[in-house]
Amino acid sequence: MLKLSDHISSDELRALCQSSDLVGWYRVLVNYALISAAGIILLIFPYWYTFICCSWIVGGRILGIAILNHDAGHGTLFRSHRLNHIVGRWLLGGLVLVDYHAFKSGHGLHHRYAGSTQDPDKLFVIGYPATPSSMVRKFARDFSGINGFKEIAYQISVSSWQKRLPNILVHSVIIVSLLFFNALWIYSVFWAGYIFIYPALSRIRIMGEHGAVTNINALDPCLNTRTTLTNPFVSLLICPNNVNYHLEHHIHQKIPAQNLKKAHVLFKQRGMYEGFDCIESNYWQVLKKCISKRHGKSNLTHHAPSSVNNMS
Repeated sequence: MLKLSDHISSDELRALCQSSDLVGWYRVLVNYALISAAGIILLIFPYWYTFICCSWIVGGRILGIAILNHDAGHGTLFRSHRLNHIVGRWLLGGLVLVDYHAFKSGHGLHHRYAGSTQDPDKLFVIGYPATPSSMVRKFARDFSGINGFKEIAYQISVSSWQKRLPNILVHSVIIVSLLFFNALWIYSVFWAGYIFIYPALSRIRIMGEHGAVTNINALDPCLNTRTTLTNPFVSLLICPNNVNYHLEHHIHQKIPAQNLKKAHVLFKQRGMYEGFDCIESNYWQVLKKCISKRHGKSNLTHHAPSSVNNMS
């Protein structure tokens, strides 16, 4: 079992775990700005192909906001617990329909029991590797909107309207703002991104993190979790906010996202990954590992109720 203190000093770990309110606000504003920019581009160029492109950008930023909500739940987005709580619940979870408190509670169980039979998120990855036909069906359900509508129905079913006040308030502000500029139709690009793009990007993220790893039933994070390397363009469209450095996140939950790449470099230098197949060079390689004609699994009888807001 990996022991972090055998590889880095307490001072090095303390430096990696240093959060910043300034960086936290910057990350929130950048993700909101990209969603706004997509809307402005669509307003200037109102064509079907720009709608598709902007939907993808928005879908990627919905994932980005969900990742920031995840970071706030871990207490790493801002230095203050209160700020993590307020921003996580209202600005982040409020936009992407996540019940912040429910997510924070449930996600803690994933980290506590990762690799064991008690891990609640194992349901999302036990179907990998999948057969080629099964993988096609999975992505067909994502891009057709089936899983997106299922996600909305699931989120409504597991929460009361009182807990949904952040969602109601944030989306009311968006609607009123667009009405003021006589551009309410732009609101449709958010739901197109949420229903048709976000589920597929979430699936890719989940596969990158825990899909077809060395041993999903092992307790060692180097066996049950993966980091996938990428480039800025892929990060923009598929894996925002350093979510691809997932192994480092599982090794120590209190490392903020902006320091995960530094942690990856340091851990690799100290030989923590030697002898493990836990680093992948790109998402194409991940996809190939998650598809297998010989060892792949077909679709399970019961699909996970909500794979979209799973944030391992």
